[in-house]
Amino acid sequence: MKRPADDRWEHGSEFHWLTYPIASDLPAPWHNRGRLCGSGRDAMQLLIQHGRADRSWQRLWVPSYFCQEVVACLCETGIRVETYPNSPTGVATAMDDPDWQDGDVLLSVNYFGLSVKPEYQHVPDWVEIVEDHTHDPWSPWARESRAGWCVASLRKTLPLGCGGVVWSPIGQSLPDALPLTPERHTAALEKLAAMLLKAEYLSGQPVEKRVFRDLQLSGERGIASGSASGMPSWAEALLPTFPIAGWRESRRTNYRMLTEALVTTPWVRVLQPQSGHDTCPFAGILLFDAARRRELVREELIAAGIYPAVLWSLEEPILRGVRAVDVDFSRRMLAIHCDMRYTATDMRRVASLIKKIGASLDN
Repeated sequence: MKRPADDRWEHGSEFHWLTYPIASDLPAPWHNRGRLCGSGRDAMQLLIQHGRADRSWQRLWVPSYFCQEVVACLCETGIRVETYPNSPTGVATAMDDPDWQDGDVLLSVNYFGLSVKPEYQHVPDWVEIVEDHTHDPWSPWARESRAGWCVASLRKTLPLGCGGVVWSPIGQSLPDALPLTPERHTAALEKLAAMLLKAEYLSGQPVEKRVFRDLQLSGERGIASGSASGMPSWAEALLPTFPIAGWRESRRTNYRMLTEALVTTPWVRVLQPQSGHDTCPFAGILLFDAARRRELVREELIAAGIYPAVLWSLEEPILRGVRAVDVDFSRRMLAIHCDMRYTATDMRRVASLIKKIGASLDN
């Protein structure tokens, strides 16, 4: 893997194209029986439309702490969407006397790859379960799931630029495969070109950053537009070549490095997995003592070429039911990338800057 030139070093944001070793033997949880789609939102929309037509789904319960862009996408399917109280620091299916009805479906989320597999003991047997494994599609929870259906956005953890999947761990019916739409075809190629150009930029080649950034942004708009789509054939062909086990181990190692570097910092903590059984954090999830400090750190990191993420902003919720505690968490959290692109040196460099910036608020 080529290392970035010193004057081009940056951290976070979208993947660049990577060179990698021969694929590992960690099989996908869907075992070639899933439906590959253009994005995670495509997979979710496809499944909900199938459930409404084939299984009489009427109402979908989504966690109160969840990506609002996805919530809006779910609402567009025509199903009635309601929230139940759940957050990254809460019980996986905490629901206070819900008004269960025929046609109800529950969406459960593996937050940041840190959550434990829920038991669903408070959910009636006739309520069907959908799980979102975007933040760690190869987790033990995903591989051992007994939910009716699972979905994941593959482009969040893999250098694909596009891609999502829906599967049924228990052999329930799946929707028909989707054709590749012109919008996703163009968007996927733009994202692929952006990854290739970003790799050249980082290695010191005479590539202007704005060129691949424009392609990234255009591709992102295309991924989110139009009707649900299948996955491009070239992305499907790449999927089994990735060394998943090694990349998951890199994320674990980098997460541990970030945790160790920040463990004595009094005003921030790194969220830890709820179980140690082969969990693999999606990113370094930092929770600051105050929104003001989080925002200062976020702004200064970006100025230094470090691009963290907020997962997710809840300032303008789509539905009622987003709690004050959910909004407070979203205002104080920051996701620091810790994937296979980075080394221990990179993680210590980021942690050092976080400590320096955050401490300046107390001076």
